[in-house]
This record gives sequence, structure tokens and C-alpha cells, in this order.
Amino acid sequence: MSDDELAHELTGLVEGTPGVVEVYPAGPVLAGLLGDRPRVAVTRSGEGLRVEALICVAGEFAVPATLRAVGDVITARLAASGTAPADASVAVRASRIH
Repeated sequence: MSDDELAHELTGLVEGTPGVVEVYPAGPVLAGLLGDRPRVAVTRSGEGLRVEALICVAGEFAVPATLRAVGDVITARLAASGTAPADASVAVRASRIH
């Protein structure tokens, strides 16, 4: 699976997480405006895999718990594909509370 395919899959998983209203482009702003780009960013470097998600949280949900739930969903998906937690960095940020 390519990084782009993984990013699209992770975007869908994040969107389905309770408390998530919307997923915003986590990469460069201009890249997020171009076409059907995934909104969850997946990058690889010598240090391993990095996943970034930027979300809007529903007002009736606790932001810390929602951020943790999104991180858990991403980590579980990476583990299912054989990526050990030590080989990945997952960053989830709330940009807005709706």
C-alpha cells in the first residue's frame, strides 16, 4: 500500500471516529486545496513514519478524549499493517471545536 493510499484510508477512519466533525488538510495548505488529496498526512523519513491529523471536534465531546481516540484509531491501523509504535510518530491536533 502506498503512503497516499494509507493516507486516504486513515482519513476515512478519522472521519468515522466519534466526536470528529471534520478532518482538515494536515499538510501544506496549497496541497490540501488541490484535487482529491487525503487530509491526513503520511510521510516517511529516516526516522520512520509520521502521521498528522488536524480535526474539528464536536462541542459535546471532550477534546482530549477525542484526540486520544483518533490517535488510537491511527495507531491500531498502523499496527495492523505491521508498523510498530516505535517506528511511527502520530500527531493529532484540534483546530476547531464546533
